[in-house]
Amino acid sequence: MLRSYFILASILCSLLLFGCEEDITVDLPQGEEQLVVEGHIEQGLPPVVILTRTVPVFADVSPEVLEQSFVHNAQVTVIAEGQSYTLKEVSSVALSEDVKQAIALQFGLIPDMLAGTGSFVFYVYTSEELKGRLGKTYGLRISHEGKVLTSSTSIPQLNPLDSLWSVPHPNPEEDSLRQLYYRYSDPDTIGNYVRYFTKRNNEPFYPGLFASVFSDEFVNGATIDYPLDRGEPKGQAEINEDLYGYFGKGDTVTVRWAAIDMPHYRFWFTLENEQNNNGSPISSPNITQSNIEGGLGIWGGYAVTYNTIIMK
Repeated sequence: MLRSYFILASILCSLLLFGCEEDITVDLPQGEEQLVVEGHIEQGLPPVVILTRTVPVFADVSPEVLEQSFVHNAQVTVIAEGQSYTLKEVSSVALSEDVKQAIALQFGLIPDMLAGTGSFVFYVYTSEELKGRLGKTYGLRISHEGKVLTSSTSIPQLNPLDSLWSVPHPNPEEDSLRQLYYRYSDPDTIGNYVRYFTKRNNEPFYPGLFASVFSDEFVNGATIDYPLDRGEPKGQAEINEDLYGYFGKGDTVTVRWAAIDMPHYRFWFTLENEQNNNGSPISSPNITQSNIEGGLGIWGGYAVTYNTIIMK
């Protein structure tokens, strides 16, 4: 059985937790090692591709093991508007400011990790020659040790929010907490998909913990008002149900609202369902729907808008 460490945030959370795990000895057959992609491109920023190998599910979790899962010296190419761009492998200690911004927005990394001053070094494939553009399609081709992975994604047109506002916590005793609400007018053509992130004060952008993606399957062409949970870092040991999703009075909150295409939506929707139902005996079987041919993971485009509010 194999476990894929293809979400960079999960890798970083594992670094915080590995010292607390118990030793477990289980005899399981080794599956075939696969390549795992987590790549994205958004308007105005360069593409970022992180390439790793699957590792055994009960392997010792340590910084050394995680660093060894990165795949080096692969041939990574992005094809856009008939032109091919070769992505170069760069370590976290040598990232440009544009690439740092792209990674920080997507993965919610802390500055020490981006600056390469921490104990963990990660690697990305990127190209400063290419910046994402709205409405364009981007092919991906990866070749490594005889294996070829391909994918394609698009950056949709912008699909912004109408407005944000806050309401008090329903419990009067929690008068320091606020719930964030949004108003969204969906276009009258079905097939609009969104992934959201929130940033509180100087924290990184975090995606919604249990559900970060939405579709317009039931709201096509409508205007809706709905609460939006505060994004959370992955890998938390437990969630305070009374406080989950709320912001503090006076917080400055920025919402990163990103239009995505359908395969990109399906990946996050099925992955989050799998994570939320993990271990439930009554949950339906779920398989994460990757858009990577020949491997695992995701290659996705984002069309991003931002809205900021002070929670009063």
